[in-house]
Amino acid sequence: MSSLPLAEIRRRFFEGETLPDNSVPSPILHSWRRCLGLGLSAARLRLPDKLDTASLGSRQQENADWLQLARPAIDALFDSVVDDGHVVIVADRHGVILDQMGHPAFLDRAERVALLPGMDWREDVRGTNAIGTALVLGGPVRVRGSEHYLERNRQLSCTAGAIVSPQGELLGVVDVSGLPRKLGDAQQQQVQAAVRHIEQRLFDEQAGALFELRFAPDAATLTTPRCGRLGFDDDGVLRAANRAALSALGLDWPALGHGRFAALAGQSLEHWLSRHGIGAASLRHGGQLYSARLLPPTPRQAASAAVPADHATARAGRAADSKVGRNDAGALPDGLLQRGQRLLEADIPVLVLGETGVGKERFVQALHAASSRAGAPLVAVNCAAIPEGLIEAELFGYEEGAFTGARKQGAKGRLREADGGILFLDEIGDMPASLQARLLRVLQERLVVPLGGGIGQKVDVRIVAATHRNLEHEVAAGRFRADLYYRLGHYPLRLPPLRERGDVAQIAANLLAQHGGARRGVTLSAALADFIRRYPWPGNLRQLDNLLKTLLALVDDGTELGLTHLPDTLREHHPAAASAASGQLAQLLQQHGGNASAAARALGISRSTFYRRLRQG
Repeated sequence: MSSLPLAEIRRRFFEGETLPDNSVPSPILHSWRRCLGLGLSAARLRLPDKLDTASLGSRQQENADWLQLARPAIDALFDSVVDDGHVVIVADRHGVILDQMGHPAFLDRAERVALLPGMDWREDVRGTNAIGTALVLGGPVRVRGSEHYLERNRQLSCTAGAIVSPQGELLGVVDVSGLPRKLGDAQQQQVQAAVRHIEQRLFDEQAGALFELRFAPDAATLTTPRCGRLGFDDDGVLRAANRAALSALGLDWPALGHGRFAALAGQSLEHWLSRHGIGAASLRHGGQLYSARLLPPTPRQAASAAVPADHATARAGRAADSKVGRNDAGALPDGLLQRGQRLLEADIPVLVLGETGVGKERFVQALHAASSRAGAPLVAVNCAAIPEGLIEAELFGYEEGAFTGARKQGAKGRLREADGGILFLDEIGDMPASLQARLLRVLQERLVVPLGGGIGQKVDVRIVAATHRNLEHEVAAGRFRADLYYRLGHYPLRLPPLRERGDVAQIAANLLAQHGGARRGVTLSAALADFIRRYPWPGNLRQLDNLLKTLLALVDDGTELGLTHLPDTLREHHPAAASAASGQLAQLLQQHGGNASAAARALGISRSTFYRRLRQG
């Protein structure tokens, strides 16, 4: 790289002077040239407006399938970078940010440069940046400080990777952004690892009905995201691939639909099956010898072509129940979903109660899917997450000029967005008292008047509310209106905490299978299953589900999950670890010659946890 300061390199570039060789990384220089060719100004650029709530929600829904599969890897990436002050960003294939989570200190900085959900970060809109440039390249990129085309983005450093489906379709981007001095090679590697895990899950989900050929120079890596994976139909035609396979074979995405098993493996699919069956073998291609394994298709069961009308509702109920019942959220009381469905169809508000993390939102999603309004909007409002000064505008909308900062065209509001569908008021126990009276009036009159006046609009909405609070106590304390409580609480539905749902280890095994653990051969050890049964799970289903998704993202195929895979914060709750805190730690430290790291490894905990327990003892 050139020894010239980056500011001098930028000056020379924008003044049309010749740059020294290797003055900036090649991807950055090519991006600068693309931006300059588009006539973008580095100093001043008119940027697009942020998407409104409804449009952003539509974008998120369009990308819901791959986002759901990507969530464990994104959560694991967040856990690995948040303590360093970074933010994790997910954008769609058009460069629109769909989600953002990170360290509060950097979130403020991110907001100042519009690094927010609903903002467009394409390269042809905002110049060289990790999100937009990764989309152009279809791969990983890092943009540091003044390597950004726009001067206003020099305070950022970003590293991103594009996500590609097994069919070669560009889906979106995962990005980590932070301060220039803090973001380096480690974060770039973490992003690339997250992308590999996401693409592995996409292959598991989307190529399961194909014959899969896995190959790698080392047989030990055949179960990792680094191995090559190819999917062939029954005729031996290449239909799916991952990037590792294409790179090893010198192919590109256009090979899909044209490449054949015989040309890649040196024999037809039929001959391979007759010779090796479904199992391990050797594969030679281009002079390189690989260990290979052919896996059979796992086609999904086809849905019935026709369903009698009188069974349609029952089928929808069973389908939705499977999302929150015994196969997912654990054993809920029999008929709970069906009771909620009957209340909803009778236009009776549904009030869902339960501790934090019991799965109230998932229950409501299943209720929507089982209802006659499944094809209409389900509009969710988290009453605890929206500032008190904004929640009224969020719910009822507003007219142009209703308040300082209001958009010129006004806003529709969540109630009108939910017209014809269902409005879900999450954490309604945290709704400001001043707003409760207006909501009660809407429930009674079904008429919405936006802030700033205007003509009231009739709305046809069904109301579902949820809270972790005891609303009767809130009413007694004067924090929640009694008349609103009685309007909502005709027949409250209580979701029991996880500890009351039977065998939690079986629930964990079912969740693990639902997230792809069965296909990947990832199982729970007896010791971990016993721990899961004993642990109180204060975070309920959400805590257990997030743990399992994170563990799946961190381990290779075929892993038996044990106590050593748990984070220290959970592992220290194991009885064996707890007993060590009562005087055995010093003895263990002495046995290992004063080596705290060795003593901690013997307990299966980190050195910092070992020292903390030693002090507490």
